[in-house]
Amino acid sequence: MTTLTQLTTSERVARLQTLANDSDTAAKLAVELIQCLTDSDEEVRNWANEALENLESPSVSDLANIAKFVASSDDDAAFWALKLLGRLGEQAQPQEACIAAALKQERAVQVRQNAAWALSKLGSLSDESQKRLQQAAKDSDARLAHLAQQALNQA
Repeated sequence: MTTLTQLTTSERVARLQTLANDSDTAAKLAVELIQCLTDSDEEVRNWANEALENLESPSVSDLANIAKFVASSDDDAAFWALKLLGRLGEQAQPQEACIAAALKQERAVQVRQNAAWALSKLGSLSDESQKRLQQAAKDSDARLAHLAQQALNQA
């Protein structure tokens, strides 16, 4: 089967447009959709974003591969990896440490916000994750502080 990255740019755009309206198939291609966020073509990136916005939850079998993008230097890829892990809820528990690591100050605020949100979906949290959330709850970004506190309250 041909992967999205093997297609020409115009073929990728056309396939992504289709995936934006087919959340079941998009869920099966979540890892490839995240990869498309790093594409040099803006239209490819935009349609990949659209497809990711419309898919409800990725396949649990992709958990580890999605988690690899959390550490990506590409903020969009990290943002979406965290969003998809959060959508998996407690099924993403094995990636708790990876998610909590994204709360680091060096990360873009939207990445840190998604990390706090994703942690709120996991259920019980380790002491280390709770420490990171406590620090984030004191952040000057009001939304990050709110999401971190919400995660702590749900842990």
